[in-house]
Amino acid sequence: MNICIIGLGSIGQRHLRNIHAVAAARGIEVATDVVEPRELDYLDASTRSLVRRRFATPADIGRYDMIFVTNPSQLHFATLEAVVGKANHFFVEKPVFTSAVDDDVLAPFADKRRFYVACPIRHTRVYGFLAEFVPHNGIYCARAICSSYLPEWRPGTDYRRTYAAQEGSGGVKLDLIHEFDYLFTLFGLPAESHLLDGRFSHLELKSVDGVSFVGKYPDKTLELHLDYYGRVPRREIELYTADDVVVCDFIKAEIRFLKSGRRIDLAEERNEYCLREIGYFFDFAFKGQENINSVPYANAIIKSVLGVA
Repeated sequence: MNICIIGLGSIGQRHLRNIHAVAAARGIEVATDVVEPRELDYLDASTRSLVRRRFATPADIGRYDMIFVTNPSQLHFATLEAVVGKANHFFVEKPVFTSAVDDDVLAPFADKRRFYVACPIRHTRVYGFLAEFVPHNGIYCARAICSSYLPEWRPGTDYRRTYAAQEGSGGVKLDLIHEFDYLFTLFGLPAESHLLDGRFSHLELKSVDGVSFVGKYPDKTLELHLDYYGRVPRREIELYTADDVVVCDFIKAEIRFLKSGRRIDLAEERNEYCLREIGYFFDFAFKGQENINSVPYANAIIKSVLGVA
């Protein structure tokens, strides 16, 4: 199997290693080329050994069984346009677009059997619990948060030069689109919503560093807080039910029932659910597994977030 990864930053490197790990576990022979303008001497030797060939631009590549689009978010759309005819199946990191697009623009990428948009949270054990719990328990309110300190995301890197800090990136609103994705997948798109965003912290950013979102449903409300300035990382959701308050903590990988005191340990390392997502994508491509996150659905999420009808 021939695979090309376009963009070999941290997430591209993780996918490169995991592709080979999943392929080896399944007895599949795989060769991986990469599109990366830089020479690969910044990679450690074991990761570099997994690369067959390096190309400087997407225009240089041939045809593949799979293409992974893992370059900076603002390049995803243009990259897909450039390579749409060069693979059978595409794995696209979020977001596909940095703004909502019309159906005519979406059309070349609307085939649900070819294009999958990454949604790693939905491959976690915590999300698995949520997917089972939410439909069978009356939820009055869901309150979610994803908070962390941008300067600590990549130690040794000037956060002011990262994509997340730049104007036009969408800031936390699009950088953390995964939060909207898992919430809207659990509860559906809200009938009414309001979003407040802006730059509120001392950080030297040109992008949005804080978001407060409220959605209204016939039977519940949904609240979401996102930021780049939280000094204690938090990624969790609280579910308010008739009998308890249930805290689902993605960082600690545990479920806490605040009234009853019950606790469920769902401990796993980050790479476990990343491997699970690659395994899912292999099944999507070769075994007809249902597409759980198509490009049209990802665009619908962005439209809801941005308030586009």
